[in-house]
Amino acid sequence: MIVDLGCLKAFRVDNGVGRTPRLELIEQFDNPAAHNRLVDRVTDLSGRFPRGAAKSANGNVMSDGERHNIDLEQRKRFVRELARRVNSLARNEEIERCFLAASREINHQLLEELEPRVRAKIEKNLSADLTKIERADILARF
Repeated sequence: MIVDLGCLKAFRVDNGVGRTPRLELIEQFDNPAAHNRLVDRVTDLSGRFPRGAAKSANGNVMSDGERHNIDLEQRKRFVRELARRVNSLARNEEIERCFLAASREINHQLLEELEPRVRAKIEKNLSADLTKIERADILARF
C-alpha cells in the first residue's frame, strides 16, 4: 500500500511463474478535501472581528481571528480515515504480509492509528511518498 495525505493505493503483487512480479491495483482512494486550501474550507475571512473591547484611535482595527489548529485537526482526520481504510484492507485473512509506504509527514501518525494485528502484518515500512511514481518503480523501492 502506498499512502499520502490525500491518496491511498493498494496493490497485489502478481508473481506469475516465469514472469517478473507486477502490481495489480486492488483499491484506490482519493480524498479531494485533502488538497483544498484552508480558505476553501472556512467561511469567515481575516479582519471580520473587532480587536479587543476598547476603541482604538483607528476605528478600523480588526482582529485577524484565530485559526484554532484547524490545519492540524483536519490532518488528524485525514490520517484516521486513511488508517481506517488500511485496517479494512489488511484485516483480510488472505493477506499474510504487506508493504507500506506513507509520506514522511504522516508515516508515524498512520502507524499509531493502525490496529495492532494490521501493524504486525507490515513487513516493510518506507517513509516516502510513492503515490505519483510509476508502478514498475514502486517494487524497486521496496
